[in-house]
Amino acid sequence: MSAIDGVHGTLCNAEQYQQSLPLPNNSSPSISCLTHGQTIGLALTAEASFLSLASVIVVFFLIGRNILRYRRVLPNGDWKLLQVPADVYMLSLFIFDILQALGGILDVRWAHTGIVTTGSYCTAQGIVQQTGELGVALITLILVVHTFVTALWRVGIQARGFAFGLVGLACVFTALWVGLGNGLHKNYEAPTPFWCWISSQYGPERLAGESVWLWIALFASVIMYIPLYFWAEGRLSVDQEKWYNYPLAYSLVVLPLSIARWSLFTHKSVSSAATFFGVSMYNLSGIINVCLFLAVRPHLLLFTPPEETIGPEIELARHGMSSAIPPDTAAYNHNPQATRKGLVDGSGKQSRNSATLSRVSSRSRSVYNDI
Repeated sequence: MSAIDGVHGTLCNAEQYQQSLPLPNNSSPSISCLTHGQTIGLALTAEASFLSLASVIVVFFLIGRNILRYRRVLPNGDWKLLQVPADVYMLSLFIFDILQALGGILDVRWAHTGIVTTGSYCTAQGIVQQTGELGVALITLILVVHTFVTALWRVGIQARGFAFGLVGLACVFTALWVGLGNGLHKNYEAPTPFWCWISSQYGPERLAGESVWLWIALFASVIMYIPLYFWAEGRLSVDQEKWYNYPLAYSLVVLPLSIARWSLFTHKSVSSAATFFGVSMYNLSGIINVCLFLAVRPHLLLFTPPEETIGPEIELARHGMSSAIPPDTAAYNHNPQATRKGLVDGSGKQSRNSATLSRVSSRSRSVYNDI
């Protein structure tokens, strides 16, 4: 059906358009009629989500490939996927990025039909999208606060267990809020009006279940970005890694969406073009997180191939300590199954060279100074 066939420039027929009109006792109709321009805007938001999803999947594929390489090069298990808190935060952030992107990709149905209706598809989109957006906001808030604390006071740099606990709490809160909201309320996910999200009938749930966390994370990012920036520039305690880019990037992608949602909450008119722009920017958060991951900390999550990590150690041992290396070290250097456990001499004890290799390995893994 073309826009010419619809009513008032929408893609709905007369009956559908009548059902889309809000009533005094029902401010959230079960159907929403879109114009041709609005379907184009939805297609753009879906494309932004697809780019984010594809970028995160590529990163996961490369991490999976490197896990297989580490298992081959270090068969004794002298490696961990999640070594420091930053590993835990980035993995959870990427997982929630995937959920958020999937929720945005589901807009393709509404863009194709030009009609947003309640039902199982609508409920699924609302659940996936709310879970992803809330999870991204909570993990970003944790990451920003943890970065701020460790940068200025050097506390919790290796607190991996604490990081697991924080991420676990964020996941439990997200699951409970989304699950209870859909379980206790009727028509909890409804057209809003361009996609399915928390119905306008449940304003407090919209605020407490997502929007307020987006704004808290945005506020924390803006407030903490300033000292983190001066810290990274050397005017405070210096770290060469530019983790302050994360709060800055989050602020840029969330601010347009926050302005649009705040305007809606204050009953101000917001154009569909402004809404689509804000949502498209926010849906790009996945690919932005991937770009920051590659630029700032590519050594996290075993993203660096084991050959690049282990190779320098063996080269250092071969050229810098040649007089201390026994003859059978050549076999060690050329053995693809060599590990950082070290060489064993004839007496069964670890040789001095293997201990040196172990120390070099420890320094190469700790040079990140991860948070």
